[in-house]
Amino acid sequence: MKRSIFPILAAAAVFAVAPLPSCQSGSPKDIRDYYLPLKQLEDGLVYEYRPVAIDSLTPIYWFYRSYLREDGIYLTGTYYEHDLIPRQIVREELVSNGMLVEDVFLYEARADSSGLQDRTEVDVLQGAAFPFEVTDSNGVFLYQLQWSPPQDSGAVITLTKNRRYLKDTVVAVLGENLDAVVFSVQELLEYDQNGVFEQQYAGREVYAKGLGLVYYDKQIGPGMELSYALHRRYPMEVLEEQFEQKINHEH
Repeated sequence: MKRSIFPILAAAAVFAVAPLPSCQSGSPKDIRDYYLPLKQLEDGLVYEYRPVAIDSLTPIYWFYRSYLREDGIYLTGTYYEHDLIPRQIVREELVSNGMLVEDVFLYEARADSSGLQDRTEVDVLQGAAFPFEVTDSNGVFLYQLQWSPPQDSGAVITLTKNRRYLKDTVVAVLGENLDAVVFSVQELLEYDQNGVFEQQYAGREVYAKGLGLVYYDKQIGPGMELSYALHRRYPMEVLEEQFEQKINHEH
């Protein structure tokens, strides 16, 4: 594992609309155990996230599976919504000091009635998925994607996320109280087609020891926040059975 991810100076990268609070000073903190447990995911597990405040929203699902190979250790994540149709696939690689995103694919239903999906390959401009060491410096971990949506000819979308470690905490999740770390997230979405439309969002991510991401939120407008929390973990067969039962019930 020769490659690595590096934080960059906040002054060079942060586009946040508000200053971020600093965390306690001290030595670098090793947080590798707070990411997804790769050794537990060789057979794959579904992480089911449910909305915290808006009951009208449906759960979302990530199916994670790790691959421990001679040439490296990899992780794939497939994102599903309530219809169990894949919307996104992400492939990450374990590098010397973190997880690095290698590939991202987006899937969208076609406008016709074929039921088929268009697959869009995304350019990973900066792939820092999760660092294994953090400090109280102004370091920011940059994640940046760019793609051309198939339904909008000539358009280019750029998504930039700046993640910064804030603090340690303890969270109640899946019936346990677990040590956790909190990141602030500043997100910029740029839509370029005959001019650039920009939208900024601020949010947080919480990673629990031995589980990975257990909570995240995003401010999407004045007084409006989207937030999701980890509700359950289970094999893919359980999710498929739930979906089949739902279909049978509807018919």
